[in-house]
Amino acid sequence: MERELSLHTSINPFFFEFQSIILPVHNAEPWLDECLRSVLQQDFEGTMELSVFNDASKDKSGAIIEKWRVKLEDSGVHVIIGGHDSPSPRGVGYSKNQAVAQSSGSYLCFLDSDDVMMPQRVRLQHQAAVQHPSSIIGCQVRRDPPNSTERYTRWINQLTPEQLLTQFAGLN
Repeated sequence: MERELSLHTSINPFFFEFQSIILPVHNAEPWLDECLRSVLQQDFEGTMELSVFNDASKDKSGAIIEKWRVKLEDSGVHVIIGGHDSPSPRGVGYSKNQAVAQSSGSYLCFLDSDDVMMPQRVRLQHQAAVQHPSSIIGCQVRRDPPNSTERYTRWINQLTPEQLLTQFAGLN
């Protein structure tokens, strides 16, 4: 086993970097298939897990998550599913915190259930995180419909890579 491990690490230095995708879910049935498909399509070659926390969804979100669990695990993505079925949700902050608590990755990638990731997102953000270990890594976004959250979209998409690094460097 040790020979196998050293062979993998010499070929791919990111092999043992464990990436957790954090996915809070609440009544996300209309978007969840496309969201989970984007997790499956990531080109990151390291180890990935998907940590889902279902916050009292009343729609078919739970069934959709279970359906994608099989596809994701068959492709090598470990899936952790937590949640509760209380009468009311506890909120996206609570759900993200629960998904983080049940995850085990060295790096966290936050994904909302109505979002779709580009196939290179996890790989590129992981590379940036390795190069800048005390930084929070962000990315540009495209909104659908295009005019939703115009001010936020304009702001985040105008940040340069240097601004992304300096926005958070002072927090240490």
